[in-house]
Amino acid sequence: MSTGAGVGTGAGVHTAAVGAATVTTVRLAAGGSDRFALDEAARNRARGRDGWPAEPDLTRVVVDRFTDVVGRVVVAGGLDAAARRETEIAVGTLYGMARVGEVMHEQLDEAGPKWLAPEMFVYYSPHSLVSAAAVAHGLGGAATTLLGRDGGMQALLHAVRRLATGQADSVLVGAYEALTPFADAALDRLGVPHHAQFGDLAAVLLGRAATGDAGDRHRLSVARGVASGRALPDVLDAAVVDPAAVADVRLCGATVAVQQAARAEIGAAFPRARTWVGGASSPAVGPVCALAEAVAPPAAAGTKTVAEGEAAGRLEVVVAGRPGAWDVVLAR
Repeated sequence: MSTGAGVGTGAGVHTAAVGAATVTTVRLAAGGSDRFALDEAARNRARGRDGWPAEPDLTRVVVDRFTDVVGRVVVAGGLDAAARRETEIAVGTLYGMARVGEVMHEQLDEAGPKWLAPEMFVYYSPHSLVSAAAVAHGLGGAATTLLGRDGGMQALLHAVRRLATGQADSVLVGAYEALTPFADAALDRLGVPHHAQFGDLAAVLLGRAATGDAGDRHRLSVARGVASGRALPDVLDAAVVDPAAVADVRLCGATVAVQQAARAEIGAAFPRARTWVGGASSPAVGPVCALAEAVAPPAAAGTKTVAEGEAAGRLEVVVAGRPGAWDVVLAR
């Protein structure tokens, strides 16, 4: 059982103590995602100088597609113009727009500064994509980009903290990735689960809501610093979650070896769930992609659509971090 009473904080955010950890529940208002192939981009990189002109086009594709995903989520979340002006955005990524840096360094090394296209500098910063989406959709709150293997989870945690402390009423959490062959090889050497054949874009809109609100279709609970899989029943209890309702458990952030070692222990808490590693282009986008798909599952051709009643009883769980300090996110 949870070891502390639940309390309301941040005008509707619900918290409950679980040993040394705290479970915080907020509203998961909307979600959306997109995926695009990187085969042509990889071929262009392999062409060297002949492939340089194609790089700005791909960069614009990443920016435009992310802006489109953010727009769909903002509309689905029902934010009017006034609410958008107060909405914050926090985005996580592992590699950011470093593909632009790769090309620029290659151009400087092989051809000198005269080959650098001025427009490339606009997209060099990993925050450029976030700024473009915020400006396009009138998101006037604080904008933050978090980099690293756990960038997506850190963006989620940042958003939940902002909501729980009353510093924000709504936060759009995003993630993006478009790995290059260089990044692919580096992550292979590090043993980090990833896919370089496609790029990922995802976003979810979080807001304040008391646990159990009648108007809440989706909720998200975050438990920080869970020591082991044995603590998961207490986390579920604090979040008022039935373990039998959990459909998927996604492990993110750690190396393949670490995640596989934890898989059995974590999976034991969810007897009817599929427990798996990866599934996204990088561990930074994995958590946000999983949550976006839990709210708005991708409708691929020929894919069976989950009925509304069945979807309402399904839960998605994301576990990220390292043994002894797991961050657990439950979406339903």
